[in-house]
Amino acid sequence: MYQKYYRRHMIKSGIIIACILLFSVISTYFIYQKFSNARNQGYDSGEMEVVFHEKQGNEISLTQFVPVTDAVGLTSNAYTFTVYNNTLNSVSYKVILAKDQETMLEDGCIERQIPDELLKLSFREDHQAPTAMVLSEYQDGVLHTATLEPGESEDYSIRLWAMNSNFIVDRTSHFHAIIEVVEEEV
Repeated sequence: MYQKYYRRHMIKSGIIIACILLFSVISTYFIYQKFSNARNQGYDSGEMEVVFHEKQGNEISLTQFVPVTDAVGLTSNAYTFTVYNNTLNSVSYKVILAKDQETMLEDGCIERQIPDELLKLSFREDHQAPTAMVLSEYQDGVLHTATLEPGESEDYSIRLWAMNSNFIVDRTSHFHAIIEVVEEEV
């Protein structure tokens, strides 16, 4: 009699545990999908598709001037994005870092901008070694120029940090920019 009761109890326990595991797996999947879709913001730029993988999309912001070494800057959070060529032709494009005037107006920090000479930027192409340059060394904000063949894609990451310097800058200074991917005319 005790064995019969024990067997029923084990079956019930097994069913309850299986239901809980199934519920947790399904819930985890839906939560992951929700946050994954919120991160991957896509912007169509005509013939190409550009997907920014962070929550802030194509916006880059530094809201505190905290100088760090290159080793620390190269390990900071990256702004990542992917460029897809969904056309039947090869497409040439530029990756540009442009000042975000709208955010600067909203923040009221136009007079408190971190100078480009005090910022370092690491631009990394898919599976390449990152390189760090002073932001003012990029001509007209052009970080990269490339051509994609039909059906190809390329992953990029950008890291931005304030570099150590002897300049005195207000610690409440900001930097706001937008990553733009612009197709070049052929």
